[in-house]
Amino acid sequence: MNRWMAPAVIALSLAGTSLSGGVALAQVGSNSSSAPVDISADEQEVITSQCKTIFRGSVEVLQDKSRMRAATMTVFNRRKTPGKTSTGPGPGGNADCGDVDHVVADGNVFYVTPEQTVRGDHAVYDYATDTIVVTGDVVAVQGQDVARGDRMTIKTKTNDVKMESNATGRGKTRVRAVIYPDQNKKPVVAKP
Repeated sequence: MNRWMAPAVIALSLAGTSLSGGVALAQVGSNSSSAPVDISADEQEVITSQCKTIFRGSVEVLQDKSRMRAATMTVFNRRKTPGKTSTGPGPGGNADCGDVDHVVADGNVFYVTPEQTVRGDHAVYDYATDTIVVTGDVVAVQGQDVARGDRMTIKTKTNDVKMESNATGRGKTRVRAVIYPDQNKKPVVAKP
């Protein structure tokens, strides 16, 4: 793995979900781990003329106790000089490719930590807006709590989350959350 790719993969793999308080909320933590990022795939392709790297085939990204899996993962970098290409020195041989712009994961996307699992068909992490969007039969699970929808948008700086569904109205498959009371908490008794 090239060093310039690590921040993108780390950022995408850090989208977590927390379900509590009767409302489905996602809390995306910042990466405080200095653990190495380990990426494995059946193949890796660097397309320097387009400033992108594609990992294909059972892609798995591991860092500390977090794991992200997808069929493919593509890392897109910004071009330092718009419209210019070269094969000079730098990551992948392209001196005109700069910082990561966005990361796209496709095909059975899973994000797993010891506390939670998020699953979707597609995920995009956009660096400019610090936003992760997971789409396609999204399921977020923590303990027994489950939230489902078609699209989950996570703003990583504010931890704001929006779960959406393409269907509206009764009898349709809409956003749904099943929250179980925390059995470890004692009930609060109001005093007169």
